[in-house]
Amino acid sequence: MSVKGTVPHRKGEAEILKKSFTVACAFCKDYSPETVGKALVEIIANSGGMPSTGKHVLLKPNLLSPRPPEDAVTTHPAVVRMTAGLVKDMVPQARIRIADNPGYIYTDQQDDLFRRTGMTAMQEEGLAEVKLLSADGYTAVKPPHAAALESARVASSWLSADSIINIAKLKTHVETEITASIKNTFGIADRTTRMSAHGARKMGHLQRAVVDLFNIRQPDLNILDAVICMEGNGPSRGTPRFAGWLLASRNALALDVVAACMMGYDKPFSVPLLREASNRGYGPQSLEDIRIIGAHLEDLRVPSFRRATSAIVNIPEQLRGLGHRMLSLYPELVPEKCTSCGICREVCPVQAITIVQIPEIDRKRCVKCLCCHEMCPEGAMTVRENTLLKIFRKMQCPR
Repeated sequence: MSVKGTVPHRKGEAEILKKSFTVACAFCKDYSPETVGKALVEIIANSGGMPSTGKHVLLKPNLLSPRPPEDAVTTHPAVVRMTAGLVKDMVPQARIRIADNPGYIYTDQQDDLFRRTGMTAMQEEGLAEVKLLSADGYTAVKPPHAAALESARVASSWLSADSIINIAKLKTHVETEITASIKNTFGIADRTTRMSAHGARKMGHLQRAVVDLFNIRQPDLNILDAVICMEGNGPSRGTPRFAGWLLASRNALALDVVAACMMGYDKPFSVPLLREASNRGYGPQSLEDIRIIGAHLEDLRVPSFRRATSAIVNIPEQLRGLGHRMLSLYPELVPEKCTSCGICREVCPVQAITIVQIPEIDRKRCVKCLCCHEMCPEGAMTVRENTLLKIFRKMQCPR
């Protein structure tokens, strides 16, 4: 019997109220200021509101390389601009810095990086200062509860900011499968740390290193630009794809789990990066722990989304070390696209590439990190599957 004057819970409502992590969503049809601004206000309010900012606020977009917004390689400037504006409205005296470290071959091209990604205009307007994360140097730290990195050098500005808003881009990734909120924090590390994370042959080392860095200082608020996302073999050579959503959460893992569902993962914790973060207790343990506001999960899924080429996630855990060696993706040069610029040689963490007239890859030294594929400005380093992987992919069940 119900008590007079009270309304009994609808079926399932009690379970919804028990959910520990909130992800807020808002449909966003384009990048016009009005559309983005309205969506941002909605998702920030529904995710718990703007965190207490203090005077020094760091906005960390994904600025992987000097590519225009329509390529979907970087966080769209409209999302960054409107987020900065909301912070400014709330705390007029706040010092807002927009900062990221691009792929390390682009650190000496910062003027071009900020101009082509649309960040320069925000500094010229006085809305925020725009700098590399490395501008204030690095601080040596020991990541707490580390699984891969005994030590790391992290941008001092990341550690000293009063608050951090992580503004990621939803993309695929040929090694970690997904690039969203957690992976976006990888940019806080210096070149040596990032090369160390990429350079190991052991299965899962990169994913563990990414989570080590993420946990040094987790962002206060995470916003995901999924209006135009990237499918295929990202994070730099995939294809732009309209999805039409902005998302926000105080918890990066919860946001990434929902993002993985958008990309077609029926079991989002099968993504090694997300499973690693979950196993360490940095967010939800299952989809049932997440409360989604503003959309139903099925509304968010992008039809026939093309994920990055990968099969290792379907191999039983105890066989993955062997599987990683036998079922692999590897870089392959397309000579007619190559300009012999030498960037692939620069970014290789194990010095497996030499250049005489064109790049040559020492297959015995190559750890298949695919950094050369990610950083090649001409797209001359493609991704290939070995024969066993092609056979395995034909046999595997859809995730």
